[in-house]
Amino acid sequence: MESSRTNGFTRVSYFANMHRTTQLLCWIAAAVSACWAVPSVQISTDRSSPQPVGTVIGISAVAKDEGQREKYAPLLRYRFSVAGGDGRFHIVHDFGRQSAFAWQPELFEHEARIKVTVLNTKTKQTSEAEMPFLITPRATGQTPVVAHTSNPLIALFSFPACPENSQFRVAFQRQGEATVRHTGPSPCLASRTNNLYIAGMRADSEYSLHAEVLNGGNVTAGPTVPFHTGLLDEAFGEFSVAVPHGDAASQYEPFVVFLSPQLGPARAKLASFATDTEGNVVWYLPAADRSATRMLPGGRFLVFGNGPENTTLAVVDMVGHTLRETDMPRIAEQLEPMMGIKSICKPNGQQCVAGFHHDAIGLANGHIIAIGTLERVIPSGAQDSDDPVNIAGTIIIDLDEDMQLKWAWNAFDHLDLARKAKGDSHCHAPGGNMACAPVYLTDTANDWLHGNAVSYTREDGNLTLSMPEQDWIIKIDYDHGKGSGKVLWRLGQDGDFKTDSKEPKPWFSYQHDAAFEPPGSNMLVLLDNGKRRVEKVKDKDGKETDKDPNSRGQVWKIDEKSRTATLMVNADLGGYAPVMGAAQRLSDGNYHFTVGFVKTDDTFRSKTIEVTPEGKIVYVLETPGASTYRSNRVADLYTPPDR
Repeated sequence: MESSRTNGFTRVSYFANMHRTTQLLCWIAAAVSACWAVPSVQISTDRSSPQPVGTVIGISAVAKDEGQREKYAPLLRYRFSVAGGDGRFHIVHDFGRQSAFAWQPELFEHEARIKVTVLNTKTKQTSEAEMPFLITPRATGQTPVVAHTSNPLIALFSFPACPENSQFRVAFQRQGEATVRHTGPSPCLASRTNNLYIAGMRADSEYSLHAEVLNGGNVTAGPTVPFHTGLLDEAFGEFSVAVPHGDAASQYEPFVVFLSPQLGPARAKLASFATDTEGNVVWYLPAADRSATRMLPGGRFLVFGNGPENTTLAVVDMVGHTLRETDMPRIAEQLEPMMGIKSICKPNGQQCVAGFHHDAIGLANGHIIAIGTLERVIPSGAQDSDDPVNIAGTIIIDLDEDMQLKWAWNAFDHLDLARKAKGDSHCHAPGGNMACAPVYLTDTANDWLHGNAVSYTREDGNLTLSMPEQDWIIKIDYDHGKGSGKVLWRLGQDGDFKTDSKEPKPWFSYQHDAAFEPPGSNMLVLLDNGKRRVEKVKDKDGKETDKDPNSRGQVWKIDEKSRTATLMVNADLGGYAPVMGAAQRLSDGNYHFTVGFVKTDDTFRSKTIEVTPEGKIVYVLETPGASTYRSNRVADLYTPPDR
């Protein structure tokens, strides 16, 4: 071990423990180059141990291997793992080129251990080093402590231990208002302090905060502490309530979470943000290089990296700290032995596991199901081409709690390649956003399926996948991670189900966000964007335009045994979004839909819309000059929609 002073902090370094004495002697001598049989790694942190709860610790790793650094350095990959409160190591960043990581320790006092593993991708040899790190409490007495964070709208609330088998939440109230908001419930820590990020507060406002311990039907409130939120440091623009949130609207979901918004060139670049139903900003996730796709329990979010050099999938907290992360090159390494897919992501390669896009969801067992793209060049041609053609197909990957691949599905193995995209759509290089994964093999790729939403069906443990370029939703044999991947059925025009709807055009087209809600039911909610349902006409100048376009919020009752689909809700949403959108059943039985890109003349906006089961619009919030890929109504910023 060695230490030094840097920028006022003690930099503590630990070296790898060599597994064999001869290797250790070679490392000490360093004079005989032939002894560098395995890499070595040194760890350092930007802050010395101990540090209080909520402190982000920068971890850096420096590795050495045999020969000249400029030759071996590109071969090295780094994995960061941490053993926290449970004493077991968990991967926080899987093998990648990144040799540094910003670690957010668990939010309670504990003795942690940091481990870095270095891999030489050519020799396949690894080495690792560990170091201890102590996290100390912020609250040391019976009085709660509240601290500001890097986000002006988020507080870190700390209070003493509470009884085992109880739960706690934090109540917060804005000065001058009668409404009291709450965080979601969390398990009490009986032998440690309890700490929680508090979000859902408006900018530049005085709040009163106190903890509440829940034990059976009893609620015990703790001392109150004040907190003043900061000023917004991002430009959000204005939000317009087009239809007020009245008595007919759901009172149980007072917040709107916007996922992967595009607010325009002069406004904030955000992964996500939230407002109340009046359009007041109460939270945001400032990450210009990331796109948020879904909420997870406990105030966490799933995010994708943007761009061909940032094909990452991560779990982040509401401040934006990365809690665990992997990237598509690492997934590709694991796909090769599992499915025989050898990924070569460069021009003239034959196939490439290209990147994530559109959707990732969390399961109750801690797994993550994510959508990705497999580029594959068909040398003999396909989809109306006699020449070699690059086709972007959908893959689904199942990752465990350590971001390790456990199951995968490849559309090329289960769907008819001859059935081309209905819109003859393409993804263009370089790509790398929510719409298309990066394109590496050629300048363009046929956007064959455009998988845009995956959902877990709790009653049988299978998956549904929305494929808007096919106007289909399919069900896949996942069987709780043991399934064959077989397509069990196809819902939509020319699929496996019949409908007796009296609607002249009942089937959806270019749909978004399909899922069974409530979970375990046979009611499928989705947004019918209507891209191919809309009739095309020519205006007086001979220009092709849409005739009376509209997007619809739909609910289908699915009878899998008889293969019949009954259209239960078919709400005209009063706007047309050819792309983007969301669907959700609210807790009072109403429905929330997002039309994410509504263009009128030269302006565009997104709309979040609530309708009753009869299709009546009872609430609309508009974001002028902005688009939104997906949005949800939520009770708080800790409890995701139940689906």
